[in-house]
Amino acid sequence: MNSNLVAEETALNKIFSDDYIFTMPTVQRPYSWSTDEVGELLDDLVDFINHYEITEKSFQKISEPYFLGSIVLVKGEGPEAQVLDGQQRLTTLTILLAVLRDYLSDEEIQSMILQKGKKLFGTKDTHRLQLRPKDNDFFKEYIQEKGSTTKLSADTSVSTDSQNHIAENTLYLYERLNELDEEVVQILPSVIANLCYLVVVSTGSFDSAFRIFTVLNDRGLDLMTSDILKAKVVGEIPDEKQEKYTAKWEEVEVTLGRSRFNKLFDHIRMIIQKRKGSANIKDEYEEIFQEISGARFIDDILIPYSEAYMKIVDFRSHFNGDPEIVKVLSLLDRIDNSDWIPIAIYYMNHYNTNLKEFLKELEVLAGTSMVLRKNFNWRMSRYAQILRTMSSDKEAFVPGSSLLVKKDDKKKLLDLLQGDVYTELKDSARRYVLLRLDSLLTEGQPYYDHKVITVEHILPQTPKEDSHWIEKFGEIEEYVHKLGNLVLLTRRKNAQARNYEFDKKKKSYFQSKNGVTSFAITSQVIQEDDWTPDTLLKRQGKLISLLQNAWKLDEDNLVDPEAEKVEFYTSGPRGASAIGTITKNGFLVKRGSRIANGVSNSFGDHQHRKREALINNGFIIVKEDELILEKDYIFDSPSLAASVVLGRRANGNTEWKSAEGLGLENYLTD
Repeated sequence: MNSNLVAEETALNKIFSDDYIFTMPTVQRPYSWSTDEVGELLDDLVDFINHYEITEKSFQKISEPYFLGSIVLVKGEGPEAQVLDGQQRLTTLTILLAVLRDYLSDEEIQSMILQKGKKLFGTKDTHRLQLRPKDNDFFKEYIQEKGSTTKLSADTSVSTDSQNHIAENTLYLYERLNELDEEVVQILPSVIANLCYLVVVSTGSFDSAFRIFTVLNDRGLDLMTSDILKAKVVGEIPDEKQEKYTAKWEEVEVTLGRSRFNKLFDHIRMIIQKRKGSANIKDEYEEIFQEISGARFIDDILIPYSEAYMKIVDFRSHFNGDPEIVKVLSLLDRIDNSDWIPIAIYYMNHYNTNLKEFLKELEVLAGTSMVLRKNFNWRMSRYAQILRTMSSDKEAFVPGSSLLVKKDDKKKLLDLLQGDVYTELKDSARRYVLLRLDSLLTEGQPYYDHKVITVEHILPQTPKEDSHWIEKFGEIEEYVHKLGNLVLLTRRKNAQARNYEFDKKKKSYFQSKNGVTSFAITSQVIQEDDWTPDTLLKRQGKLISLLQNAWKLDEDNLVDPEAEKVEFYTSGPRGASAIGTITKNGFLVKRGSRIANGVSNSFGDHQHRKREALINNGFIIVKEDELILEKDYIFDSPSLAASVVLGRRANGNTEWKSAEGLGLENYLTD
């Protein structure tokens, strides 16, 4: 029977075009995606952008598309298409596009939501996606019309579960966009339109489409990376054991859910390879499976790491008897990336002690890195160092560990906290700083389940000229964006209420109707009788002091005492080969080390002068055409030592390595 079956990879700019008008047949269930699924979709898109470092200038050069799965349609020659499978994805993508349209005030995005009518042909405006009749009017009013998503609030009246999901997901996406880097938000519409693809399976016969849908459901719907890896892993296991190991694999998949299960493989890859991954996870796992058998992978890696991962994603249940661990994991859960998760998984699986202390140190690194805007490559490099340290059986958070925040970064953090926090930090970072402070001001573990959390000024940004604010503060710019002038609210910002005088503002804007606030950091302000420069600066000092203590910003990370016993090695062309050690006074290169008998063009003047001085003063001698260090010599820095030895510019933290292959950076903070 010829069912005219067509299956092709299709970009979203083609899917949300005049080629398709999507409708929902009566067999379709209502829209049911929650913020969990929506968050995972957005996380995947952001990870894709960060991985390829996509910008407005580079997105057209990206050759690797991002696949969002498949949809099954009943479709004839015209654009009308009944969606038998794919409603959740198409609806969520439409919501995301609508939020981006209104968030960025970008009317061009509306062309992917609305098909404009043409007077010449007598056609009317038609929305590209039409939900079931019960929800379609709500969807038009609050999503598809220009500017409509801004009308939604937590108080918007809904009459079905689907409408509730639509409203909650829309508000959630606004909150998430506020947390993302501005550059990521700006490029997101172009990435969605041009680099995101769906596999469109269509046939003119409803019966044929339903059979396809049933087969896809029987096979777990969309084919994921984990499905491909399963075939590889289980396929290598002897036939008599395959059923047993298939059951083990599927038990982990069911426990985590398919999306989290698929993400686990990214975390496992990082743990095993200890480096930034490439775009092709399948090829990287091919390399991993050359060293690890299928049975060993399931027993020794997949199962134990999945158990640790489940504890992290469901931490409130797993650690409900330890409020301190719940507290620190709730903070880590607010980080705007998941790159810290492989570190936590590895530690939970390989160490049985000091979990609480380790997670606290990890939160300091992950939180401060977000505040300092450390990029994806920096995070991958740093977390890879930590994994290498732990895999060499070296304690991960002793003094000098790569887990600890460096001295220079501590200084930058303090400078940022004392400056104009509201304008200098991205939205997710300043919200995190205030939530971190709120956790320090709260006894026990604060639980935040608010759809919207916003940062608001106490002293308003643009008070009226005749207000008491001007009278009290004079130069508004000197105070307005400081940390001491900020609070957290659980509502959308109210332009009118922002400029209220202090007494009215704290009663009608900072408090709920019952006279309380969800946040300790806001409650403190409500207790104040007046808001003056002295009040603001006093509060600022207290808040910074809290973060200084929590993030140990006043402590200098010391060299690990054990590191002074470690020998470090470096070698290179022109006969260079040296041994060195860390001392309190500098980096010592040992007697007998061989110095490069020539230098490269990158050799700087300072290095030249140091080398010549060592030769002239008899520290470096010529022996049988080799340059030998005649006496132990302490250099001011490991980099200067490496440069003189190698005859070129060099970074001592990476050039000097221990016998285990660990760089000096794993032992030093400066």
